[in-house]
Amino acid sequence: MTEGYADSGHIVSVEFDPKVRVYWWLGTMFGMVMTFIGIPVAFLWLIIGMPIHHKQFQGLACSLTDRSLNIRMGWLFKKQQNIPLDKLTDVSIHEGPILNAFGVVRMHFETAGSAPFILTGVRGGPQFRDLILKQRDSMSSQSMMPVQNSQSDEVLVEIRDLLKEINANLANNQ
Repeated sequence: MTEGYADSGHIVSVEFDPKVRVYWWLGTMFGMVMTFIGIPVAFLWLIIGMPIHHKQFQGLACSLTDRSLNIRMGWLFKKQQNIPLDKLTDVSIHEGPILNAFGVVRMHFETAGSAPFILTGVRGGPQFRDLILKQRDSMSSQSMMPVQNSQSDEVLVEIRDLLKEINANLANNQ
């Protein structure tokens, strides 16, 4: 498989905990049992639910590159999203009693102006979050430093030239 533009500069790929399949299955079962119409379908879901979530789990992938977070998910309806690290505003980890019982975490990736992207079942979630934020910060500090220096140098030169012109005008008026 050839490496695409979005995959260049690969740093790390995420591993997902297989226990997330049971979490998804139970969540779907709970949703079906809570509705009157879903109760008959829940009996069918007892049989076909786990194979479907297994396929869903196989289609789950996430990798961090030097400039983006690449997420792929889905079985029938596939979704691939590349989140540029410079647009990433926050990475949060959500835990709760049910998630803790399965030993999995839910990660929310937030960008300015869009809904959060959610990944459930990431192994080593806190370490992965720290790695993402560290890469984002190192990328932004590398790209911003030269720009700020050149822009501030241009402003300082312009201020110097204006001060020289003001001094010359004051000297001519006296």
